[in-house]
Amino acid sequence: MNLKHAANLLKKSLRQDPRIGTQLELISVHIPKTAGTSFRNTLCAVYGQPAVARLDIHLEDEQIRLNEQDFEALDLPRPIRVVHGHFSPQLLQKYFQIDPHTPVITWLRNPVERVVSNYYYLQSRLQEELQEEEKGLNILSKMQRTLLEYAAAEVNQNRMSKFLAGRSLREFAFVGIQEFYEADLAAMGRQLSWEQPPVFHHNATEKKEELSAAEHQAIAAWNTADMALYQEALSLRQQRLAIDD
Repeated sequence: MNLKHAANLLKKSLRQDPRIGTQLELISVHIPKTAGTSFRNTLCAVYGQPAVARLDIHLEDEQIRLNEQDFEALDLPRPIRVVHGHFSPQLLQKYFQIDPHTPVITWLRNPVERVVSNYYYLQSRLQEELQEEEKGLNILSKMQRTLLEYAAAEVNQNRMSKFLAGRSLREFAFVGIQEFYEADLAAMGRQLSWEQPPVFHHNATEKKEELSAAEHQAIAAWNTADMALYQEALSLRQQRLAIDD
């Protein structure tokens, strides 16, 4: 048995009996471009930075990373009480034993706006990595896709639904809407017994161009599941507001 095969077997065995859920007080599912960085700053302010860990489980290859490092340990470091990151509740339950009473929260966003924001965010990151102007390269123009080319790729469609697959919105302790970020953050804080959670605004992506009606319609058509999910979230929000009144 070679070392690589042995390491893979060890990783598999570790994931069969982890205890990640025993100490958690909150699970926060961060769907890309739904105010996740801003919300993480609030979590750190409420629980203390050492208590909040970034946990990512890649939807496609299911690679697990903790605080941007490969995660293979049996348990989280004891100070950690909150996990926040790019993972689905379904994958979390697949690999870890989670107390079913641990509250799970997430944020949603208008699907068209989310796709557009993600596209321009990735475009800016690519530009930063290549530093095209400094190097005098023309790589960016060769690698870059248009917004519609990006949106048409299946991997970029219905991302919110893919993250939340296997769990209905009613099963979440709270579903926030980014368009009502400050109001929903305050409501979430009341529900979770936070004392005046601070509001941060970070990592906002500016749109480069206004969408045409045809572009908006095309992106919406490629994300019908997310559009339905978003409408359901808006309806649940209205119900919550009616109860609060």
